[in-house]
Amino acid sequence: MWFWYAFSSALVSAVSVILNKKALNNISASLVSWALFSFSIPFLIYPALKDGLPKLNTVFWLATLASVFSFAYLKTLALKSLKGSLVSEVVPLAFFGIVFQYLLALVSLSEAIKIFPLIGLVLIIVGGYFLKVEEARENFFKPFKTLLTNKGSRAYLFAVTMMPLTSIFDKFALKNIRPVNQSFLLLLENIMMTVLISFYIIGRDKKWVASLKNNFWNLSLNGIVYTVLALLYLYGITEGPVALVSGIKKLEVFFVLVFAWFVFGDKPRKSVWLGSLIMLAGVILIKAG
Repeated sequence: MWFWYAFSSALVSAVSVILNKKALNNISASLVSWALFSFSIPFLIYPALKDGLPKLNTVFWLATLASVFSFAYLKTLALKSLKGSLVSEVVPLAFFGIVFQYLLALVSLSEAIKIFPLIGLVLIIVGGYFLKVEEARENFFKPFKTLLTNKGSRAYLFAVTMMPLTSIFDKFALKNIRPVNQSFLLLLENIMMTVLISFYIIGRDKKWVASLKNNFWNLSLNGIVYTVLALLYLYGITEGPVALVSGIKKLEVFFVLVFAWFVFGDKPRKSVWLGSLIMLAGVILIKAG
């Protein structure tokens, strides 16, 4: 079942990416992030608390706090790095973060992966890298060359490479909550993230209240879609290996292309589809394995 949770999260994530890109045309990145976390809270209260408070131990709280603070720091670092003119050229390298995530899960959670799913994971990384390079019309090795000359690119790569840590922390939290309640974990994390980002917005953005009022319904839709996405992903890593779930979720880049083509008429180049086909082959191998 975890495979379908992961596959569905990729599908919903593509919708979320398109909605967020549209929102970012008129709204600051910090306010969009705040809305994703805060607007999901009302929808999580009932499923999180309908069976009463779950039993939590010290490991749960440590893992949850580590997930929240690491995500807040790494996401902020990535957003700041993206302001650099050359950083977009290293975005394809973000797929190699899956390798780091696999090694982390192998060491900390003993999540060894069988040979066919492992080959599938490699194909997803290679296909995703090729897709993003072709989409940006870059030389195949340019992202690696950019790392040597651009400090912002190195900061971005560090952020996206370390981001998988949050999934590892989330799985530790899920393993230390009884009964397992993904909605409760997400509710708790979103409340913490909302508080953290609120302090940031209040200090940096004097017009955030007006922006919130003018874009309330768009941001509400973003929050609802994010809630579905986050829950699907948490259900996926509860039952399946973190690296495989994250790898399948990377299929979101393929779905973004498909949605952009059918909804906005942005037909991708033929060379871009090759990367998509390689990724799909990887997903098939994971499912078969």
